[in-house]
Amino acid sequence: MKILDAGTENLSNQDVLTWITAKRAQHSAENAAAAAVVGKGKGKDKDQQPSPHPPNFLAALTKHERELRDPKKYPYTSNPTVYNETYDAMARFDKLLIERICFPLEEKYKNNMTGMTAEQIEKALSKEQDEKALTETEHLMLFNHAPQGIEQLQPMVENCEERFTGEEQDVLVHCVMEVYRGEEMGGKKVSAAEGVDGGKEMELEGRMEG
Repeated sequence: MKILDAGTENLSNQDVLTWITAKRAQHSAENAAAAAVVGKGKGKDKDQQPSPHPPNFLAALTKHERELRDPKKYPYTSNPTVYNETYDAMARFDKLLIERICFPLEEKYKNNMTGMTAEQIEKALSKEQDEKALTETEHLMLFNHAPQGIEQLQPMVENCEERFTGEEQDVLVHCVMEVYRGEEMGGKKVSAAEGVDGGKEMELEGRMEG
């Protein structure tokens, strides 16, 4: 993804880090080019030094770069194949949510909604599925942080406890682990004691779908 203007797009943390890295390279190239012409001019321009980059801007780059490279805070350092400067992983994550949360709702309404017309069932089902659909901001938050437990998940999803049952929240976390952290987990079993709530164990095969 090429960022034309970092101030006009919704960027993931990984995108910001990529932009900072590119900006660093740009500065180095500009400084090298400016230094190459120093001493080649004539008169008062002979010893002119290249214009420095604004110190407050450089300080902000350093601060954000140090924060974003912290492997304990962000998942992309340990999952480079997943965080590959595309949003393919986000699409796979959304597909899992549809399969594991939205589709099962159809069985729920089909088997338990007695006394309702087909139209009423369809309307109620559609409403609940819409409520469980994640917003773009929520998707980006989960992509950025890949929460490893329900307590981490809840602040990132608005009205999480009202929109999702405890079991569905557990499913959300397992989907996060499978898609965004599968590479770092490999074939390890993840249990509630290790951060995935719900008391269930899940085998992560450590491979991403194509």
